[in-house]
Amino acid sequence: MLFHSPFPSIPIPSVDLPTFFFDTIAKRTVFGRKPEIPFLISEQKTLSFAEFEKFTYAFASGLANNTGLKHGDTLLVVLPNTVYYPAITLAAQMAGGVVCTANPQYTARELAHQLKLIEARAVITIGSKVTAIKKAVKLAESSIPDSFIFTLDSENCIFDVLSAKPFPRIYLRTKEEAGSTIAFIVFSSGTSGNPKGVMLSHRNVVANILQNGAFDNTDVMRAKRFTEIEETPHALAFLPFFHIYGLTCVLHYQLCSGYALVVMAQFELEKFCQLVQKYRVRAALLVPPVTLGLTKSPVARKYDLSSIVFAISGAAPFSRELQQEAQKVLGFPVCQGYGLSETSPTVARATMSDVVYGSAGRILCNMSAKVIDENGKELGPGEVGELCYCGPNIMVGYLKSPAATAESIDSDGYLHTGDIGYIDKDGYNYITDRKKELIKYKGFQIPPAELEGLLTDHPAVLDAAVIGIYDDAQATEVPKGFVVIRPGANKPGIVDEIHSWLSSRVVSYKRLRGGIEIVDAIPKSTTGKILRRILKERELQKRMAKL
Repeated sequence: MLFHSPFPSIPIPSVDLPTFFFDTIAKRTVFGRKPEIPFLISEQKTLSFAEFEKFTYAFASGLANNTGLKHGDTLLVVLPNTVYYPAITLAAQMAGGVVCTANPQYTARELAHQLKLIEARAVITIGSKVTAIKKAVKLAESSIPDSFIFTLDSENCIFDVLSAKPFPRIYLRTKEEAGSTIAFIVFSSGTSGNPKGVMLSHRNVVANILQNGAFDNTDVMRAKRFTEIEETPHALAFLPFFHIYGLTCVLHYQLCSGYALVVMAQFELEKFCQLVQKYRVRAALLVPPVTLGLTKSPVARKYDLSSIVFAISGAAPFSRELQQEAQKVLGFPVCQGYGLSETSPTVARATMSDVVYGSAGRILCNMSAKVIDENGKELGPGEVGELCYCGPNIMVGYLKSPAATAESIDSDGYLHTGDIGYIDKDGYNYITDRKKELIKYKGFQIPPAELEGLLTDHPAVLDAAVIGIYDDAQATEVPKGFVVIRPGANKPGIVDEIHSWLSSRVVSYKRLRGGIEIVDAIPKSTTGKILRRILKERELQKRMAKL
């Protein structure tokens, strides 16, 4: 059977993201009436809406007139969180460009993978990252010249690109244009191999902003609490903007909802608490490890967090026990949400008015869902299977990978998420397991096959496997490696050597925080497929034996 959203459908306008963004803020928020008040705030810089809008248009003109960026060209953005981030992405889209976001902690090897796929025309980064970018360009055999590697804070600065000249602004005015023109390429790990480029259209992102807004409008408790606060509430933006959760739910949705954003370049618990207290932050979008820290750490008790009206936890599973404890200790509702890069990202949310512990909530408006078994048969309420969703926020597809797209989106338009769960009779979604073998560390996806491939490149490693194990102390999965050492290569300190070797080749969140275990053999099927299930069962037995 199909499960339909309990919320009434809303119209999705046929419009490009920059036009929607600026029109919404100008017409529906306090920033339109008072463009001089703080809009984006950080320790280094504060921008009013008027300053933000002026910079965005000047950078769009500069991209078009001074770099030759044209319709369909891709701009790779490799930046930490900054008040200029949304201006840079919107400017590129105004000039007709596609924005690809990348983790600024990525190694040259990881960046080269993205560069090779997206064929970027230019890169925006920070000065300390230029050397890695140039190495990545070389590894990818890209044609990007050094002069098109721009920085926010060093030589070849983006402020030198700004222009006041007219430029051919790109407008999207039909459903077909908005639905087929790519706004963002964000990378999401598949079930194996390297991450895939998820193509999100202007319509995808606009739809998800509006779907979240429509959902919040149905939340009676939230509406009541927000009538009692100041005209310009503040939200804290620490989730990385290169990640779809930070990109859509924080950067675009919160600003379109009238929040001033307090931007953190990176998360640090005490700094987070200090900023909540200083700015009387009203909304907090979290991930489970941060929720755990706020709940358990004595650091959080030193600060007044009572200004927070509500918090949403997403990007990774959130246990019923932690959700209940967090809400009790923190004193404000902590609601779950569920989504994927492929869904722009939000699929389901829970309201403040009706928190159902352990549930990710109900699907947003304009969406439907089905749960299927291994044979593709549709299941009913409470029956466990693979969760599949359909709606205007479902991605266009995977970049240069039609086969992977066809495997993920069926002929009826439903995205097969690879997540296992069920939907109860009241429409609440529950995620219980993962069909895909991805490891989720603090919301970041880690494909085991990528790490396995790297491990077997080490001269001492004959074979390898990687699985996710749950770390209670961090409230997240962590990757653990299993290696078979070549004859004659097993020596004192070999595990530490492999650890250091791998850590130098991957971004920090992909490191084997669960450890490396030397084994005699990696369990495999008759066709040679790694049986990670057996390794997980062994780890579970070890865990149970310690209890």
